[in-house]
Amino acid sequence: MFLLDGSFISGILPYTDYDNVAKHPLWGSNLLFTNEEAVVNGHKDYIKGDVPGAEFLTTNTYQASIEGFQKYLDLNFDQSFQLIKKSVAICRRAIMEENSGRTVRIMGSVGPYGASLCDGSEYNGNYIGKIDSKELYDWHKPRIQALVEAGVDVVLFETIPSVDEADVLLNILSEFPNQKACLSFSCKDSIHLSHGETFASAVEKFWSSDSKKQLIAIGMNCMDTKLITPLLTSVKTENVDFIAYPNGGGIWDAVKKCWDNTQKYQISIDDLNLWSKKGLKIFGGCCNTDATEISRFRNLIDNLPS
Repeated sequence: MFLLDGSFISGILPYTDYDNVAKHPLWGSNLLFTNEEAVVNGHKDYIKGDVPGAEFLTTNTYQASIEGFQKYLDLNFDQSFQLIKKSVAICRRAIMEENSGRTVRIMGSVGPYGASLCDGSEYNGNYIGKIDSKELYDWHKPRIQALVEAGVDVVLFETIPSVDEADVLLNILSEFPNQKACLSFSCKDSIHLSHGETFASAVEKFWSSDSKKQLIAIGMNCMDTKLITPLLTSVKTENVDFIAYPNGGGIWDAVKKCWDNTQKYQISIDDLNLWSKKGLKIFGGCCNTDATEISRFRNLIDNLPS
């Protein structure tokens, strides 16, 4: 089982002000332009050599887009495109400076269109049907192209609420046939994607199609840990390699824009052992997961039965 890093927001907080990240419409991708050093330091904390950590670093591009950078950073198209590419160079710099002696690969984060709306749409997919496939294609294509050109090891389509948007993303991916990717959905309960399709049917559709040639894993993120077991169990497709990285256990207060950590579930080695038997190949943390928790996951994974 490979270890993914944790939340960019949680990782960056020792190096910048919370409001400058979580309350900014670019959800921290603005720091690629305004505070590169903070981004580098946040990445480095996840791969520190003294406490072996993540094997995958995720670029700070979940909410990065050409339109977003144009609107909120006053950049032109080419500058915005180059800034997305720069996110990969920043990850490489962090890996080089940390020099942990381990192989650390880079995942290029591609969040859903709904994240750019800043209204929680990635958790319901309500924009699907209101925006056509061509518009989604045109919005996503340059983000993906920039990451591919910059040389990411894996493109990470994450928090995707619907099969329709996943279709668009994988159609774009097919234009880069040598590029590997992971597809990770947002799920509203133990059976369904946020938009309503079943997780099992989505896995069957994409893992059994030509997309499998480029997918190294398919799964879920940004949800309650307790949903992982029933979601994995719901899948009947055989020989699936899964990715899962749940939230840190708190509950997001959308009004206050902060986490309520009074109810936290602590993942155990028994959980990881069970999920591994069900095909989980990549595990990490999403919102409210910091470098300390990723180090704990590292210890659990290293002690899994062989």
